[in-house]
Amino acid sequence: MKKIIYLMLAVFLMSAVCGCTKEGNVSSKEEDDTPVMKELTDPRGVTIEDTSDGMALPQLIETLYETRDVVVADYVPTEMGYAVDPSGTSDSTEGIQKALYDCYNAGGGTVYLPAGNYAISKSIYIPPFVTLRGDWQDPDVGTEYGTIISVWMEGKDRTNTGIFRLGGSSGAVGLTVYYPLQTLDVVMPYPYTFYISGTGADHSSFTISDITIINGYRGVGTAYYDSHDCLHVNNVKGTYLSNAYHAGYSADVGTVTNFKIDNKYWVEAAADCMNAVSAKKLDAYTKKYVTGIELADLDWTQLSNISISGCATGIRGVAGSRSTKSIAYSGCMMDLNITDCVQGIVFDDLDIHWGTVIARSYVEGGIANNTGALMKLSDVEVKGDVMQLEDKTIIEDDSDLSAYAIDYTDSYVKPGSNIIVTNLPNGILTDAGPALQKALDEMSEKDGGVVYVPAGVYRFHTPVSVPAGVELRGCSTVANRDIYQTSAGTLFLCYYGDDAFHGVEDEAFITLAGENAGLNGIRIIYPENGVRDTDINTTYTVRGKASGVYVVNCMISASAYGVDFRGCDNHYIQSVYTCCYYNTFRLGGENGTLTKCLQNATVLVRTATPGLVNWITEGKMFEELLEPVLKKQCQYIIIDQAKNQHVYNTFAYGVNQFIVNTGSENSCVSNVGTDGMPVAGLQLTIESGSMAGINIMRLGGISYEHVAGKLNLYNRIAYNQIGEKTLTKE
Repeated sequence: MKKIIYLMLAVFLMSAVCGCTKEGNVSSKEEDDTPVMKELTDPRGVTIEDTSDGMALPQLIETLYETRDVVVADYVPTEMGYAVDPSGTSDSTEGIQKALYDCYNAGGGTVYLPAGNYAISKSIYIPPFVTLRGDWQDPDVGTEYGTIISVWMEGKDRTNTGIFRLGGSSGAVGLTVYYPLQTLDVVMPYPYTFYISGTGADHSSFTISDITIINGYRGVGTAYYDSHDCLHVNNVKGTYLSNAYHAGYSADVGTVTNFKIDNKYWVEAAADCMNAVSAKKLDAYTKKYVTGIELADLDWTQLSNISISGCATGIRGVAGSRSTKSIAYSGCMMDLNITDCVQGIVFDDLDIHWGTVIARSYVEGGIANNTGALMKLSDVEVKGDVMQLEDKTIIEDDSDLSAYAIDYTDSYVKPGSNIIVTNLPNGILTDAGPALQKALDEMSEKDGGVVYVPAGVYRFHTPVSVPAGVELRGCSTVANRDIYQTSAGTLFLCYYGDDAFHGVEDEAFITLAGENAGLNGIRIIYPENGVRDTDINTTYTVRGKASGVYVVNCMISASAYGVDFRGCDNHYIQSVYTCCYYNTFRLGGENGTLTKCLQNATVLVRTATPGLVNWITEGKMFEELLEPVLKKQCQYIIIDQAKNQHVYNTFAYGVNQFIVNTGSENSCVSNVGTDGMPVAGLQLTIESGSMAGINIMRLGGISYEHVAGKLNLYNRIAYNQIGEKTLTKE
């Protein structure tokens, strides 16, 4: 009986959400002057007729709340006849799921749910190359919330699934998730809100961004026994009753950025028509039962700008399925703010070959290292005890790192609200370059906007130029890459600049010619430039010619040279996966940013792209690609005549040189790592200028080469080498 009462109460409270106004959180007087208790039933059993035809209809979305990008949706279920109900009184599960599958069958893209309240009664799978997106209001800005997903499911204590399960190269963006049946009186042990299985086509590249979890039991989780790659969690805020984030068994590098745990999100939501909760009672519960972040057998994961409040333990390192093989957590953390926790940071499991580095942070509740592995702290203020199981397994450095602060809100200038949806020749036979250039030029005459290329495979023999204020956009709004035999989304097959190559200064395949021109959500591969080709030279794939140029959510594979942004002030690069043979990024100008990028040979070999020539399988990756080419010749990042260039949360596997600083002043490298470098490979090279490095992890190669200029290094750690110290070279 008690359960039914809670259910009825929750239904009523949820139904009131859409009637709340920003000013007074009460129903509009024009609609109803007097609140009336209505007899409602559980919406999980109510069905809506589906009249959708499954066809994509790309369109520009005008959101209620500010976004960093222009939102383009391929499917808007509320407008296309899908069985979804934004009032929250009927079950939208099947309608949302059908729209996601239709989007996948169309090749990938975005399914957009406008602001409203959507009830679901079963878990939802987001297929590969598909993003489920809503209209998100930051809960630190307001409490209208936008797109709310109300989870009408009884709690089951399972850690091998989630309410939303993500496929490879998929995303969950802009959603507020609420559990109407969850109260402190009857705590339901739900599975994770967002879950990564790490199998097959669901192995690599996931984005969970701009998310609020009002009263979750578990937040984001990954599989215990199956590995995953490249999980990016960004701008996630919430209140939890068990743990907010559990991650383990990761190979390629994941990132967690702008992650916030605070009881206020449930307390403030309760005032806005959601289940009421006592702040005092909630605080007592979370300080007894909740672990903020659990880190298991991860390789290299990079965490930054993390805020955790009111937990029993802020961050805990725990054993994973690979711990018996001596592969435990190793990673770097920066800009932690852990407050009002009983225990701040506790590691019960940590990779014995090195450990972890933490920089520029504040930790209440102390730090405990209950392992024999190393923890290095630089510019970390700790309130409470600092305890170590073995002597010298915690090394503290009091350097002041405030001069190297990161602006985590930094992004690019988004284009204007205009769109051209292209209809390019699709397939591997016809050059799509002239038709695409025509659309780009047409958008330039409209004073900027998005030129959208829907999912498909497009062949290019001719280069294209992107004018000022124009974004060349593919169908993905999140990081995406080929994975094993899965290849969808917007794929450009580049034949330009390969056989006709004359030099690296030749015209690039894509020129970002004007101010704030950009490239977003496109994968580019050179199908006839496989590593077995007799000449693997190409031009640069992308070149910037003005300030504010950007490349985000893209992939570049089998190019000799990737992105050339020399002389481009305020450039921005994020979430770009690459396998470039000689140089991936050449950066210049003032105040540029590069973040969340990955170079790895797997980007080339794990593909199902058609028309490949002189290609190799993953079994030949080391002997034919890594050893003879990448480890001998690849300079991943060259910072060339730049000023105030920032590189953070970025990783490279199997390159000859990770970062070369030449003639550049005030370069800053933070939360980065390298693996698989040759014995003589150089992680950091400073030929001239000035550069600082913070939280630098390394397996293989040599830490640095100082030719000339000023070099400051803090909080370095290397596999089986614990002696790397803070240093200054001038």
